[in-house]
Amino acid sequence: MPTGEIYFRHSLRVNDYLCQGCTTCMRTCPTAAIRIRGGKAVISDNKCVDCGECMKACPHKAIYIKQDDFGLIENYRYRVCLVPTTFIGQFDTKYKTKAIYSCLLKLGFTHIYEVEHEVPRMMELYNRYMEDHPEISTFISPYCPAVTRLIQVRFPSLVDNVIHVRAPLELASRVIVKRLMDDGARRESIGVFYVTPCAAKIAAVKYPVSGKETYVSGVINMDFLYNKVLLMLHDSDKNAQPINHALTARDVMWPLAGGEAVNFKGYQYAVDGLQNVLNFLEKLEDEAVDAPGLVEMRICDQGCVGGVLTTNDRFVARKRLEYRARLFERLENSKLRESSNEDNTLTPEWIKDMEIPDIKPRSIYKLNDNYAEAFKMAERMKKIEKALPGVNCSACGAPSCAALAEDIVRGDANADTCVFINPLSKTSKDAMNRIWGDRIKSNKEEQ
Repeated sequence: MPTGEIYFRHSLRVNDYLCQGCTTCMRTCPTAAIRIRGGKAVISDNKCVDCGECMKACPHKAIYIKQDDFGLIENYRYRVCLVPTTFIGQFDTKYKTKAIYSCLLKLGFTHIYEVEHEVPRMMELYNRYMEDHPEISTFISPYCPAVTRLIQVRFPSLVDNVIHVRAPLELASRVIVKRLMDDGARRESIGVFYVTPCAAKIAAVKYPVSGKETYVSGVINMDFLYNKVLLMLHDSDKNAQPINHALTARDVMWPLAGGEAVNFKGYQYAVDGLQNVLNFLEKLEDEAVDAPGLVEMRICDQGCVGGVLTTNDRFVARKRLEYRARLFERLENSKLRESSNEDNTLTPEWIKDMEIPDIKPRSIYKLNDNYAEAFKMAERMKKIEKALPGVNCSACGAPSCAALAEDIVRGDANADTCVFINPLSKTSKDAMNRIWGDRIKSNKEEQ
């Protein structure tokens, strides 16, 4: 795999026991981050954006997302479950939100805090940034970390278009920690655990683009927690309360496709689904589309309800959240909302802490730090690609002939890897054994 500085880490893992080296994941990856080595899929740190498309596509369920040990919550006196509304959308509407929260408390959490409770503050941060950068015409929402990483590695010229603000979960974690500390809790006794619908948000917490400290102590996979809660719902306490007051309809809709952009003035665009995001970014980079205003992007279809760690159908989950949003809308003028005396003012310290000073381009096309050497490598890569058959068969363990040419130039593969160029030579057979491992030997034995 690519050598040199490792500037990314990813949360996706390959189970070698289950992996059949079928190349499905490799051919699905939007950044060509996967190769087949020894008959197994291998993921490149520097190219993977944790979009989860490989996990969705794998027919053998060999790709998984590592989560923190749930037992970590016992290390803290104050155990906060940081819940996105996407989690609530996984449950049938017959289950009240309070009942779901009650189950979380029974599982060991002491407090529940909803990420989307910070939507008003996030809107203020977005608006501040856009007002402070009038030279930028198109602003890209930073909400989806997979989009930000995708831009870094595949569309590096657009990094300045991303709003340089950290994710809502980071602000929510800070707010809840401050509130507990104001009530007398010691910082080291507070553990904040985020329930994630996708791999990208795990990577965003563990290896943040900002490089700043996170207040999130651990990340729990949504499907894991959903199954635990579902088993408990039939006998749960119906009166459990979250630490904050009721959300608004706007807050509930925020993680859905179109739920973010609609809150801002001027032109807004909502793009969801990997292929749609790729097409839009390509046009934006080529200046083939004029899109002034805010562009909301979600790698997952329908937004976070389409994440790889969600349990139920994304369309059903969306409808469930829309239903709950209508219920919350009825409460917006009730005593429940009026009783809130929380100060929503953003302090200068929080504003500074939520800023991302720099989003660095991490182009997957960068071949060498030395410009002259990189130019030579690029020219050699073009020549090698022309010499290859161009059929993109993936038998070489790379997703395309262009990817193989790049691997050869980087020193990660040899020209004899291509079975079309040298199908009968001993070196070609040796190369195939390096890629496919025991599978080649097994086929020979059967013959």
